[in-house]
Amino acid sequence: MALGTAAPAQSFSQLEDEGCAFVLRFVLIAFRGRRPEDRFWGLLRQFLFDAQILNDADTLAAKDLLMRASGLQPAQARALLDFLSQAYSQNSERLFWSTLGDAIQIYGILPAA
Repeated sequence: MALGTAAPAQSFSQLEDEGCAFVLRFVLIAFRGRRPEDRFWGLLRQFLFDAQILNDADTLAAKDLLMRASGLQPAQARALLDFLSQAYSQNSERLFWSTLGDAIQIYGILPAA
């Protein structure tokens, strides 16, 4: 794991599934302005779509990818966050790790519903 990624990754692993859904939505909002060629969009496509239809998924707009990802069930949200964490662990994507850490902190101080 890259420098600075251990704390958010460890905190993420301790979240319940509903917390993962909140954290994922937070990350998606933070990353929605990424350029079309950014690696983030390819990772979302890779996770959301089966390899057989990946070429069709290339034509989906960022808005469509965000809608699909934000509609994931809590357990699927955890799986997507885990997938992104693994993908970003090999490069020091500071924005991803700081956003993940911020989301976990905010979720931790939210009042229980």
